[in-house]
Amino acid sequence: MKNLIWIPLIFLLASFSCEDSQDFLVVDSEKLEELEIQILTLSESIACTNSAKWRFTAMGSKACGGPTKYIAYHQSVEQDFLELVEEYTSLQVQYNRAHQVVSDCMLAVPPRTVTCEGNKPVLVY
Repeated sequence: MKNLIWIPLIFLLASFSCEDSQDFLVVDSEKLEELEIQILTLSESIACTNSAKWRFTAMGSKACGGPTKYIAYHQSVEQDFLELVEEYTSLQVQYNRAHQVVSDCMLAVPPRTVTCEGNKPVLVY
């Protein structure tokens, strides 16, 4: 009889723990999406008219290591831009570990340079 009392309690606790972990997944992915939008907005905030003033950096983290991609930025926003990218990459590492994310493990090759086309930066590989 004592064992029967524990069964409903175990199911009740299990249902709460699943809900919490699902909420945690949503919050993490939403934060990553918000940061990525901020990064892209900052990257696109300046017209690319002189490629000498543009640089690129690695962004994100694949589950098995290495960046997910490279992104261009204007040197005038470098400090803010690199801080956002660093925060995004760090959160993605944490997200990948916490949720046991699996990735393709393909190496994201760094570009050679940045050029300007139609007032937008283009990474040249």
